Amino acid sequence: MRMKPMGFVLALAAGAAAFGSGMPERPADSPRTVESTIRSKLAAWEAAYNSGDRKKAFEIWAPDLVGWYPGVPDITWEQEKAALDRPASAAPRSRLHVQVVEVIVSGDLAVVRDIWTETPPEGSPARATRIPSFEVWRRQADGEWKIARWISAPQPAGKSE
Repeated sequence: MRMKPMGFVLALAAGAAAFGSGMPERPADSPRTVESTIRSKLAAWEAAYNSGDRKKAFEIWAPDLVGWYPGVPDITWEQEKAALDRPASAAPRSRLHVQVVEVIVSGDLAVVRDIWTETPPEGSPARATRIPSFEVWRRQADGEWKIARWISAPQPAGKSE
C-alpha cells in the first residue's frame, strides 16, 4: 500500500475546513493598513456630509451601530437609515471637520480617538464647537471597516484641550 504525501493530506484537510465553514478565514490586515483605511473612510464621510450626500455618509455605519451624544437617546443604524428617507432640510447646515488623534488596532476591532469641529453656517451668531469623540470600528464579514459604536460630547464653551 502506498502512502499519500503529507503535504497533500494537510492541504486537503485545510480545504475541507475552509469549505465546511462557508468562508475561508480572512488574514488580519496590518495595523497601519487598517489605520489608513479608517482615516480615508473618515475623510470620505466628512466630504459626503459637508456636500449633503447623505447616502454616501450612511455607508460608514455598521448594522449594529449604537451611538451616544449627551441629552439624546442612543442613535442606531435603523435611525440613520430612516433619515435617508426623510427630505433634506433646505436650511443652511453646519460643516464638520474631523481631526484623528489616534487609532488603536487589535484584530477585527479598532478604537479611534478624534476631535470633531462643528462650524455653524455662515452668518450664524453661534461659534464653532469642538466635540471629542471615541469610535469603535469593526471589520465586517465582507472585510469593510465600519463604525459599530461611538460616543461624543461637546466641550463646554471656553474650554480647550
